[in-house]
Amino acid sequence: MEDYKQPSTAGLGMGITALVLGILAVIASFIPCFGFFAVLFGVLAIIFGAIGLSQAKREKAPTTLPLSGLILGIVATAFVILRTLFFVGSIGSAVMSHKDEIQKAIDSATVESIKVQDSLNAVEITTDTVRVEVTK
Repeated sequence: MEDYKQPSTAGLGMGITALVLGILAVIASFIPCFGFFAVLFGVLAIIFGAIGLSQAKREKAPTTLPLSGLILGIVATAFVILRTLFFVGSIGSAVMSHKDEIQKAIDSATVESIKVQDSLNAVEITTDTVRVEVTK
């Protein structure tokens, strides 16, 4: 008589959860406005994948699903972080290359703001008349 032992399913639930979250993270990581969700799904996939992997190794069960979810979570999270760093670096580089023009625009806006404040100080309102004095 054969002694058939059913394989352990330890870590299977966590592995499936990690795989689903990892797939969602990878899909969301390629959509520019969903970077936050991709990181959230990726971190959850990493957590569930690590827990499922440790459970499966402890019970000598298959580690394919938890490991796949763990890898997908790491890849999606790293992709979003690198893309965000590239975007921020590009914006910073553009700002630094036009620093003088931006400073001139800020100075011009400051001068115009002072002129507007000075012109508002010359307006006097009484009960039924408005008198404006223009000074140069």
